[in-house]
Amino acid sequence: MTPIRVLLVELEPDDLATRTLARALRDEGAEVVYTSAHTAAEVAATAAQEDVRAVGFVVRSDEHRRMCAELAGQDGIVVFATVEEDTPETGGIAVFRDGSVAAIVAWAEKLG
Repeated sequence: MTPIRVLLVELEPDDLATRTLARALRDEGAEVVYTSAHTAAEVAATAAQEDVRAVGFVVRSDEHRRMCAELAGQDGIVVFATVEEDTPETGGIAVFRDGSVAAIVAWAEKLG
């Protein structure tokens, strides 16, 4: 089976939580493309160039949520986010609690 390929986006400099998530996803068998970005357009361009199944973020602010919402569904982009608090899936964004790496991989595998 080919590993899932996801783009993980660092939204803040030296973001330990995003780097930890990247390692955990790799440990679960995912192929992770890691980048930093400041705009949704940068993320969309990287997602298209890297041909990823989904784009992921560690969300900790309203600014992060806005970027996720802006990307969701744009040019077929599928977005997932990890959050610290309970947040339902909204706006086409799959939301996972911190530490739910196996659930992220299982979800991404079903994307086809």
